[in-house]
Amino acid sequence: MKRTYIILMAASLVLLCSCGNNQNKKKSETKAADTESVEEQYIKADIKIKLDSLVSELGRINATPIVENIDNGKVNLSAAVKKNRPDYLMPLDKVSEAVTLSEKYRALIVYYVDMRFAKLFDMPLDAYKQTLAKLIVDINDPAIPTDVEKSASLLNNMGPNVQQYYNESVKSNTVAYFWETMAAGSLEHLYIITRNIDLFMPLFNDQTASEVSYRLILVHEGIKSLIPYEPELEEIQTILKPLEVLNATNANELRSQLTELKDAVETARAQLF
Repeated sequence: MKRTYIILMAASLVLLCSCGNNQNKKKSETKAADTESVEEQYIKADIKIKLDSLVSELGRINATPIVENIDNGKVNLSAAVKKNRPDYLMPLDKVSEAVTLSEKYRALIVYYVDMRFAKLFDMPLDAYKQTLAKLIVDINDPAIPTDVEKSASLLNNMGPNVQQYYNESVKSNTVAYFWETMAAGSLEHLYIITRNIDLFMPLFNDQTASEVSYRLILVHEGIKSLIPYEPELEEIQTILKPLEVLNATNANELRSQLTELKDAVETARAQLF
């Protein structure tokens, strides 16, 4: 039985690769074609089980302890600190460089992350909201609410809401872009931390520090699993690859690794769009 299962899986993989992603390709009405369809569905169902498991883990851990602390009112910046507004947030005019659909999804989550930090520093938010509203219209994804505030609630607090966003992405057949946003959002948080280690690292304890590394591992795994069926994800995987060495198990290790990876994080972030 085990040998038969292995042969079936190997054959189905060959058939899946040979048929490619052309949804309009006519299928033969032969029994072999029917078998191919069943095998395809089996493989995709198997992958979905893996992705479901990864998303369940993503929902279990904090999106970022910075966001959690901001939301819980544990980050109270002094007036003096707020005067030094961050110059490391993504320029809003760079949105014009987000041309492909993948880049627009990445830009959407990056600007949502940045808007949260801009709010922390009492910066004006109208320009962010206008930029985000246009991106939402351009993307036109049923999984993402058209209202900016509702989208912010869904996308910008990935801990408790990641499962909901994933489920909606499955329904709208935009799972690949779900992983694009997971990757870009995680990268933007890492970038902001590296720009201001002394301000943000004290918010981490050993558990939340290790979860930052774990979260990136989960995102990597999700993207790698889908690349054979969503080749466009190869681009974001290439962008993230230099960060695969991130494996902190405590706050001190995370501080040290992010300090060492500062340039690599900046380079990766510059390639998002």
